[in-house]
Amino acid sequence: MLLKKTAQYWVPLLALALAAGLVLLNLRLSEQFLYQDEFLPRWSAAGGWMRDGSSPYSQEAYEKAAALYADTGYTAPAFSQGRFIDLVWFIYLYIPFSFLPYTLARAIWMSLTAAAIFFSIWIGIDLTGARLTSLEKVILALVITCSYPFFKLILSASILPLFILALFAACRSAMAGRGTAAGVLLFLCVGMLPIGLLIAIFLIIWLNSQKQTDILPVFLVGLVFLSVTSLILFPGWIPQWFASFISAQPRLDWLDTPLMRVAAFFPGAVVPLAVALHVVLLFALLVEWYGLTEKDERQARWKLLLSLSLLSLYNPSGSAAFLLFAWPGLFLFYAFLQEKWKIFGKIIFWLFLAFYIYSSLESFLRSQNWSSTESTWVITALPIAALLSLEWTRWWAMNSPRPLREVEP
Repeated sequence: MLLKKTAQYWVPLLALALAAGLVLLNLRLSEQFLYQDEFLPRWSAAGGWMRDGSSPYSQEAYEKAAALYADTGYTAPAFSQGRFIDLVWFIYLYIPFSFLPYTLARAIWMSLTAAAIFFSIWIGIDLTGARLTSLEKVILALVITCSYPFFKLILSASILPLFILALFAACRSAMAGRGTAAGVLLFLCVGMLPIGLLIAIFLIIWLNSQKQTDILPVFLVGLVFLSVTSLILFPGWIPQWFASFISAQPRLDWLDTPLMRVAAFFPGAVVPLAVALHVVLLFALLVEWYGLTEKDERQARWKLLLSLSLLSLYNPSGSAAFLLFAWPGLFLFYAFLQEKWKIFGKIIFWLFLAFYIYSSLESFLRSQNWSSTESTWVITALPIAALLSLEWTRWWAMNSPRPLREVEP
């Protein structure tokens, strides 16, 4: 009782202590793991623009980043080659960090990446409506966050988990009927194309069918704001961005989706099979969306989970961050096993989780792959398992007599 009465005092203090401890831990990890760093070119580009107004896409910005890589001992990501190749409004996120020393700024960003993965898992559980206790959620989110390959995402200070967290929060808000909040969160992750845009379309269709039309104006206003401010603050940035991107990736070798990995098992028909797989799955996604406006909340939620799992197979560069889209489908299967077989069902899920984490770590230990591109097993096994789980639980999730717990507002 005393803890509840004094929660307004000790909870913020505990949160601050945990945040400070996480930053200190990441400072130590930064010293021990000098591998790929995605934070440096963005931090350097933001600092250069704030100091002297230099374009983040300029050759000068690239040379400064290259010099910092040489000084710090980190390696540039294979995808960007150390250049700033993001959409220009990514700079907005890094401006506050550009005033801090690089080492401290990077440790804070690593902490944000870790928190984004943790809360993405947490919200992913909420999206399924599963009846898990807070302790179960914490343990599950911690285990997955600290496991391979998400631990490597933290070490590389990736930005993708923050966008995915915003996307998951938008999905949760939309399912709870909060269209304005969903619209704001959606335009924050608009840089994660095309997946962010597809999920935005899904949520806009669903909320408009529920007579909640505020999501679309908010989303469009956000897009206009980003477009106008970027053109004012960074005139001519679009051709500069294109030139920087082409300098880093002059060919299409960077396209490396899980479906392309599957097609690679058939060397005689790699290209036509890869194209066919992408087209067929996109068509299947649109078929599932048909009649979305006539579905109730449970059915729409299942279709949302299916859409997330399918889109995880459209992971453009083989990054592990997109595996976060597949986990909610597996959490729904966890809820199914828990309802059908109680403790035995939980044991089955945790055995599967342990097997996947161990096999992924074993794959890394064999290859010592510190790049952002993961092995075929790591980026394909989980999405396929999620899709199979969702199909297995389709009737139970959408039409079973015992309804799932509603998503908390």
